[in-house]
Amino acid sequence: MTRDTFMKCCERMKIAPNNIDAAYKLNIDLHEFMDDERWAVQHLWSVILTPEGYDWFSWFMYEKAYLYELRKDMKAHDNGKEICQTLPDLYEYLVANNHFYTPTK
Repeated sequence: MTRDTFMKCCERMKIAPNNIDAAYKLNIDLHEFMDDERWAVQHLWSVILTPEGYDWFSWFMYEKAYLYELRKDMKAHDNGKEICQTLPDLYEYLVANNHFYTPTK
């Protein structure tokens, strides 16, 4: 997966939770309605990335909370150096560690 495609996919993933939350504030609950879409997206990522790469991706999206409000306090380190601080950093880490099953060029 090219860097541009990765960035666009992740940025689009970030829009959905915001839209769902906005609808919820209007008393429209889309959470259960969107479960199948979320499952499909996560399944596709698990096919694109190695298991370890998928773990890093999920950590960044949900625990570091890229999809919501990025948590600055959630940090990962490799040999004493902080890694995956930003979305481009995550992509570079995944490429450098061969965590994509798909071509990255």
